Amino acid sequence: MLDWNDLRYFLAVARSGSTLAASTQLRASQSTVSRRITALEAQLGVQLFVRRPSGYELTPRGQSVLPAAESVEAAILNFSDGVAAESRRLAGTVRISTVESAVNAWVIPAIGLLRGQHPEIRVEILTSEHYVDLARGEADVAVRFGPRPTQESLVVRHLLDMLESFYATHEMVERLGMPASVEDLARYPLVASTDDTNITNRWIAQHLPDAEIAHRSSSMSSISAAVRSGLGAAILPCMMADGMPGLVRLLPPIEELTTPGWMVTTDTARRQPHIRAVIDLVVEQIQQTLARRPPHLAVAQAA
Repeated sequence: MLDWNDLRYFLAVARSGSTLAASTQLRASQSTVSRRITALEAQLGVQLFVRRPSGYELTPRGQSVLPAAESVEAAILNFSDGVAAESRRLAGTVRISTVESAVNAWVIPAIGLLRGQHPEIRVEILTSEHYVDLARGEADVAVRFGPRPTQESLVVRHLLDMLESFYATHEMVERLGMPASVEDLARYPLVASTDDTNITNRWIAQHLPDAEIAHRSSSMSSISAAVRSGLGAAILPCMMADGMPGLVRLLPPIEELTTPGWMVTTDTARRQPHIRAVIDLVVEQIQQTLARRPPHLAVAQAA
């Protein structure tokens, strides 16, 4: 079976008429070029070149096979170009799991940028307060908040430390007054989660046991909508609420509710170019958001 590299030597000598010129082109020694030509002739059982003091000249048989060798060269170059183009064209579906606040603050803006750069990548968002099993392929990437994931099969990097605080509308603050302490919040109607095991609900029960819970909702988006509608004050992620027109942060961030954020994936997933592109854009969006952040947000450089 012919070796493509032997055809490369054949074409270089045929075009240059010299093993010395061919050796320069191929970045090989002149003796290597001569040896490869001799080996090719022996394998084919025909003489391809006449060796003259002035150089190498194709024999009639060499002339007859030259077009075929050039066709093989063109096919291989086309194949190589096609592989390179395919590697540049990123396509596929990427599933991201995270909470609503992260979706709205970072993931959706990142997808908008992604569409312009890699239109054949599709992103599916799984919004949930519960963790999906990345190791089993339930998602490709997750942005999680809470304790650092410890599963050995996961690749984890610290993104930021997110704080939370109470927010209410300007109108409510004008009517009820700006609270000077947590205790002052007792005069505010509150919006809370329907899940009594939620960490913010537990904090409210501990620090504001007599507060009026004016409204409950099961999702962060509906809680923030209730606050914007004037139903009451609520604990919201600062990364989300600080950018909402019409809302006022009532107190400094609540230290006990500080939550580290993590980018989580698997080694197999992050090695896939289309998934890596999504990860990089989400991280970039987070970094840009943090660059514009008020001082209540701290960030750790993503690995």
